[in-house]
Amino acid sequence: MRVLITGGTGTISRAVVARVLGDGHDLSVLNRGNRESMPEGVEHLVGDVGDADSLRGALGNREFDAVVQFVAFTPDQVARDLDVLGGRIRQYVLISSASTYAKPLPHHVVTEDTPQANPFSAYARDKIACEDVLRGSASGVPWTIVRPSHTYGERAIPVNLHFGAPWAVIQRMLDGKPVLVHGDGESLWTLTWNADFAVGLAGLLGHPDALGRAVHITSDESLTWNAILRTIGDVAGVTPELTHVSTDMLVATRPELEAGLTGDKAHTVVFDNTLIKRLVPAFDATTTWRQGVERAWTWLADHPDARRPDPAFDAFCDDIVARVRAWGTQTPPTP
Repeated sequence: MRVLITGGTGTISRAVVARVLGDGHDLSVLNRGNRESMPEGVEHLVGDVGDADSLRGALGNREFDAVVQFVAFTPDQVARDLDVLGGRIRQYVLISSASTYAKPLPHHVVTEDTPQANPFSAYARDKIACEDVLRGSASGVPWTIVRPSHTYGERAIPVNLHFGAPWAVIQRMLDGKPVLVHGDGESLWTLTWNADFAVGLAGLLGHPDALGRAVHITSDESLTWNAILRTIGDVAGVTPELTHVSTDMLVATRPELEAGLTGDKAHTVVFDNTLIKRLVPAFDATTTWRQGVERAWTWLADHPDARRPDPAFDAFCDDIVARVRAWGTQTPPTP
């Protein structure tokens, strides 16, 4: 197959590039060319996927069996893709998000038929609108929607809350400082290793039964946030001190946390992966959370520049911890 991937350097897309190449497909990657170089065997197309003229210029007269769109975040961007790509592709794969599922959830076990609605996250609402463009399109472009959920790789260890530098949470563990946990830390969450995800996505490319479907691709391992953070500490060789704070308190103090907490991580979510396993029998998310953390810890140990501090986040955590200790409750008064 001839495959086009937009982006190609992110946590998920990087793994998908490697998998598609490993499966022996002809692969082109389109991006602005201002990040890392592409692996050997990739045709690197330089252009702005957000600009229709630049996109047309970069693609020339090329045609593709499948296009995987990682960098469409608004409905107008998807509509632009269908206009530019119509007539030259056999499958358009939109990378959406599992954060689109309804919050609060009608049931903690999520299937692809779980209703979509997230009043707390503009990102999720925009992704829902992107999906709606595909369903309502008269372009004739065959499509597949893929919904990842908290997929990670070796370059960062995911945590529950931060201001853009996840390492800041781990640094607090190493420094013996309390680590904030939303709620009681007992809600379940699912984290998926990127190379495992890539097996599922690559298997959907060119698959006739994947057309006109939405499919989520996640691990079957669901852990509490207390367990997630303690595993990180264990791999790092420390026992983290967990300080539990109500989600409402955290959001009241920093409203920008609402999308990630109230709209996502504060809810118990367990994914039913029956559909992806039926469509792609090779898919099996075998990487456990501990294994993933160990791999990422090894990579981070060799790349000190990736261990970025975040003084603003550190000060925020110290302030919240001080208030919790002063009031002896998860929900101290907000300022």
